[in-house]
Amino acid sequence: MSSCIRTAAGALAALAFILAAPGANSEEVAVPLENQTAIAVTIYNENLALVKDKRRVELTGGRQRLSFVDVSAQIRPETALLTGGGVSVIEQNFDFDLLTPQILLEKAVGREVRIVRYHPQTGEDIVETGTLLSVANGIVLRIGDRIEINPPGRIVLSEVPPNLRPRPTLVLDIEGGSAGTAELELAYLTGGLGWKADYVAALNADETAIDLDGLITLTNTSGTSYRDALLQLVAGKVNVVQPIIL
Repeated sequence: MSSCIRTAAGALAALAFILAAPGANSEEVAVPLENQTAIAVTIYNENLALVKDKRRVELTGGRQRLSFVDVSAQIRPETALLTGGGVSVIEQNFDFDLLTPQILLEKAVGREVRIVRYHPQTGEDIVETGTLLSVANGIVLRIGDRIEINPPGRIVLSEVPPNLRPRPTLVLDIEGGSAGTAELELAYLTGGLGWKADYVAALNADETAIDLDGLITLTNTSGTSYRDALLQLVAGKVNVVQPIIL
């Protein structure tokens, strides 16, 4: 699957009615890092961190779709919580299939593509249309009555498949609030952030005192940056609720 979806509590029939309601297919509004007004990160042990990301958003006062761009690629989407502005979340979708050449080809399997070859004698490009059959361990194309494996040339697609993003993005369908500028806070747990402490002790010449220096090393493999973040580091073991096995 290319996404993780959480919906507000309610019967499926009620959800179907909401999704079909007027305004449900409203245009998506991007909320980029440039709209960020504050960011706080609390890093625990065992590959766990809490992110509180505040961004400025233009609300319409009705049903609206927001895309929070550049969230952590290791976000736990089931923990995401949007607050502020008097809005409520109807549905949220984490798009983690990033826009890469390999993903583009995988999404195009079974579809018509164009292959462009360079003619060495005329210097012109020759364009053919074929069906992309597979991209596993190489490219397989059906062009007319022949099958070509790893054909020379470059493959051209007509469009970008849906749900492919250049950056990790959390898309939220919201409603409520008042029209105008509001500050919304998106809080979530994520992996990909860690820290460790190192200490260096220096004994003075007459061995009566020690100069102790501490250094914190932060690691960030979460797929995004946290500029000017308010940082807290928490030591000790984190008690995480474990699922009940029946």
